[in-house]
Amino acid sequence: MGNKTQGIVLQSIRYGDSSLIVKVFTYNFGLRSYMVKGAFNRNSKNKVALFQNLNVINYVESDKPNGVSLGYMKDIQLSSVYQSLPVELKKSAIMLYVSELLSKTLTGQEQNIPLYEFIVRSLQWLDLVEGQYANFPLFFTLELTRHLGFYPKTNWRTGLCFDIMEGVFVQDYPLHPYYLDVETAAMLSGFLNKGIDEACGVFLPLSQRRDLMDSLIVFMRLHAPVMKDFHSHEVLQAVLQ
Repeated sequence: MGNKTQGIVLQSIRYGDSSLIVKVFTYNFGLRSYMVKGAFNRNSKNKVALFQNLNVINYVESDKPNGVSLGYMKDIQLSSVYQSLPVELKKSAIMLYVSELLSKTLTGQEQNIPLYEFIVRSLQWLDLVEGQYANFPLFFTLELTRHLGFYPKTNWRTGLCFDIMEGVFVQDYPLHPYYLDVETAAMLSGFLNKGIDEACGVFLPLSQRRDLMDSLIVFMRLHAPVMKDFHSHEVLQAVLQ
């Protein structure tokens, strides 16, 4: 019979001449990997376009044969079709960033419905919004840390810096090099506990947005060690002028 489920495509890798290995963050089961046979065949029902990164798909998970580590999926359909994300350059750059961020941080992730729903809602918002979304990567990265369990402490007040290793605002600069100065810490505080509309409405000059983005990547790397070899934020900064 199999289990009906929905999932967010995080990564797809070609396997052999016609197949794919697809990593999916599912609503029901957390992170799963599947073999999709014949995805590149001309008459395949499992067209490779279904497995573009961050597509939300509905499918039936087939039972694994004995001794097989990868699952199989069938009856695959898009849950919804993005309108602007694949065609607008700036939004596509954000998609690349979000895709790599999730792929690097959700390794071994078990079922987490609030996290799943946050990702889907955020992508739907970005797809529909027509302006004021340059801060979206900042908002998304911060909210992801909340779901992963290391959201910054919201104890900011004027004159405090931010200890990146401890995730807390402090009076004195720490002895290690991982901290935000008073000005950047104040910028960070302006995004804490903000909804997506409010966060994306915050005005930041380009240089300050880049500084804060770089700082958040350091924060992620320190608290989510699988964040090695992460580069898509560099492309993002080049595009979001």
